[in-house]
Amino acid sequence: MGRRNLFWMCLAVLAICMGGCAVSKNNIDALAKCDYTVESLQDVRLAGRSVNSYTEGNSVNLASLPAVALAMLRKDLPLEARVNMKISNPTASKTSINSFKYLIEIQGKPLFEGDVNQNVQLATGESTVVPLTFKANIFGATQEKGLENVLNEIFTREGEGFLVLKIKPSMKIGNSNIYYPGYITVDRNLAKSIRKLVM
Repeated sequence: MGRRNLFWMCLAVLAICMGGCAVSKNNIDALAKCDYTVESLQDVRLAGRSVNSYTEGNSVNLASLPAVALAMLRKDLPLEARVNMKISNPTASKTSINSFKYLIEIQGKPLFEGDVNQNVQLATGESTVVPLTFKANIFGATQEKGLENVLNEIFTREGEGFLVLKIKPSMKIGNSNIYYPGYITVDRNLAKSIRKLVM
C-alpha cells in the first residue's frame, strides 16, 4: 500500500472518530435538556409508621412518637418512601435514557444512593413516570439538629435544601453505558411533597 493511500485511510479513520465523539457529546447533552420533576410521593414512612400519624394540626405531635423514641434508642431512624419522578422530553428529537443513578441528600450530605435499570424512550413531547424508592437512616441528622427540628423540617416547613433529590442519567453508546457528568438537581425541596401528604 502506498504512502498516499495510507495517509487518506488515516484521515478517514480520524474523521469517523471525531464524528462519533461529536454524536456522543450531543447525546449526553440531550439528557440535561429533559425535564425532571417529582410527580408525587407514596408510602412515606418514618420508623415503620405512616407519616400521617405523626402530625397534629400544623406541628409534630411528639407525644405520639413511641416508635421514634424506640428508634432513637437504637440509633436507627429509617425514613422511606417511593418518589414518582416524571421525565418529559421537550426537545425536537427522540431521547433515550438507558439507566440512571439517583441521590438523596439531607442538609447537603448524601443520605441515600440508588440505581434504576430502566430503559426510557421518549419522543418529542412525550413523558413517563419512573418510581424511585429509598430507605435511609436519618439518626445522624437528628444528632446534628435535634429530633424535633428534623421532624418539623420534614413535615411542616417549606425551606429549600433540607431534603434534595438529584439524578445522573446515562445513555447507551455502542457497548458502553455513558453517564451524564455530575448530578442533575430534580427537587431542592423534597420535604414539601411530604408536607402535602400530612396537611
